[in-house]
Amino acid sequence: MENTRGSSGRRRKLAGLCAMSLLLCPLAMGAELPEDLDGAYVEAELPVLRLNSFVEDGLIQVEDLLEVAEDYEKVPEEFLEDVAYWDMISVEDFEDYALEYQLSAQYVQRFIDDYFVFKQGDKYQYIPVDEEAARHSYDWDNLEHGRWDKDYVVDGVSRAVKVIDVSVFQGNIDWEAVKADGVDYAFIRLGYRGYTKGNLNLDSNFHKNIQGAQAAGVKVGVYFYSQAVSRSEAVEEAEFCIDELRGYDLDLPVVFDIEGAQNWMYRTSGLSTSTAVRMVKAFCDTVEEAGYDSMYYSYSKFLAEHEGMVAQLEDYDLWMAQYYHVPFFPYNFQIWQYAADGRVDGINHSVDLNLMFLDYQPS
Repeated sequence: MENTRGSSGRRRKLAGLCAMSLLLCPLAMGAELPEDLDGAYVEAELPVLRLNSFVEDGLIQVEDLLEVAEDYEKVPEEFLEDVAYWDMISVEDFEDYALEYQLSAQYVQRFIDDYFVFKQGDKYQYIPVDEEAARHSYDWDNLEHGRWDKDYVVDGVSRAVKVIDVSVFQGNIDWEAVKADGVDYAFIRLGYRGYTKGNLNLDSNFHKNIQGAQAAGVKVGVYFYSQAVSRSEAVEEAEFCIDELRGYDLDLPVVFDIEGAQNWMYRTSGLSTSTAVRMVKAFCDTVEEAGYDSMYYSYSKFLAEHEGMVAQLEDYDLWMAQYYHVPFFPYNFQIWQYAADGRVDGINHSVDLNLMFLDYQPS
């Protein structure tokens, strides 16, 4: 995101906004939530994750390999020609092909559903999926792709809303133009902690952005880019947000943005899973005690490498980043950040694009 909730009774779950089921009450992209659905909600029942439709009994149909390759620009023709001699290949053989032809991790991941696949240089990293973590119920056959945007459409009706997130890096924003371009929801960076000295900082465009967005009719939430290394520092960051939010009403949560260290100089280098979990809980609990909805944000690799983190945070909503054509993240999450290079009228710089899924139903 940077440039580059307890019991069901406590979890408001994006109250009054994300409170509709994927199976019931479809909401068109960008539409307002009907007033008669505003109020109390219960958590929807989440089905078990659908197994990878490309793999059966450990075998992959070659025609599927060829078809999925059309979604990606850099699948080597030599690989496609090599496998074209076969009707099907085993997953193990496919992994060997991946190493030989240096296939992208994103393409390989389309055929692997029990491991996260990451590429490091010319090697692959396979991280087992945590069987203890709750699964989502999204069916990616319903994902539609536009030039800039994505949508999640079931029976011809959108079941997600488009959300952008912005900070000072997007410059001066014409929020009226943003709204006219069909953007009804935005997360605005409130602030950040320095990655070396650890000072707390207000995003210099925060107040201008939140006031401009709300004046234009864009519903907003905020996020804080954390570099906390302890529970007490996470509480400090939450209290910083609460102080700056006085006088503002939010429609979306206050988000704890926790990410991995980019290099050894970052104060969060070597952050343990147990510390990360404690910090998410501390931040989210603190802002909820102040009357706000909460959520945490991170990217798929950080969450996969910190084994057990998602399972330990199942009571907290998750905003997950993964810049994939089709996502691979089997655990439950509510928002998917799918691009950092989006284009929106009124913003002269690239902007993060997200889908917020409507996976809750009214009580």
